[in-house]
Amino acid sequence: MAILAGRGALPVEAAREARRRGEAPVVVALVGGTDPGLSAEGGSFHRVPLGELERLLSLLRAEGVVRALLAGKVTKELLFRDFVPDERMAALLSRVADRDDDTLLLAVVEELAAAGVTVQRQDEYLGHLLAPAGLLSRRAPDEREWADIRYGFARAKEIAGLDLGQTVVVKNLAVLAVEAIEGTDACLRRGGELGRGGSVAVKVAKPRQDPRFDVPTVGPETLVTMASAGISCLAVEAGATFLVDRPAVGRLAEEHGLSVVGI
Repeated sequence: MAILAGRGALPVEAAREARRRGEAPVVVALVGGTDPGLSAEGGSFHRVPLGELERLLSLLRAEGVVRALLAGKVTKELLFRDFVPDERMAALLSRVADRDDDTLLLAVVEELAAAGVTVQRQDEYLGHLLAPAGLLSRRAPDEREWADIRYGFARAKEIAGLDLGQTVVVKNLAVLAVEAIEGTDACLRRGGELGRGGSVAVKVAKPRQDPRFDVPTVGPETLVTMASAGISCLAVEAGATFLVDRPAVGRLAEEHGLSVVGI
């Protein structure tokens, strides 16, 4: 088994779960800035830049990998900055109809499958992190926040269906920010600045979410960004969003008077 790792805590969580099952995963960091502790979590650790697809496939063959898990944040903005594709990656990019997230990730999954590597559902190793329904903080949303949550959920599902992003920031039944290529934190900062306090963030899964990749994820960093941006409430889709380090999320929510809820 291999863990193809981006940034954040998910690759570490996946590697630890694999070890609990008696596996020693091959860990491959695809981008810079991965968790510093990741190198100690697997049976072997490698760094292969995202654009070097042939080198990645050769490594997986050499390690005898037949199953892989995609975990962690790999933002698409990398395609526009310091991205040098090898011939195989360039050929892949020339074949795809567009550069939407699902289009690109499905193309990579197909390349892995052609090399004999099956990409597994993320929840097979990270299912214990799925957010439950209900209140996830001490403070519950107030009446206005609930109205914004209901409105924002519908709007977030619409943009997610277009494969643009999975997060919106709302205040008083108006969308202040929509997530796109810049990622969740940038969306939160932009929406929070426009809302000038009391905004609500809603994060959902895509209507046709592929469980092998891009499952929405929040964690302590999300709460820190919310607090600094003046966003008072976060709603995530229950059973479809990974919630990393729930105790820390709860502590940060209480410290900053934030509300977090699974819907």
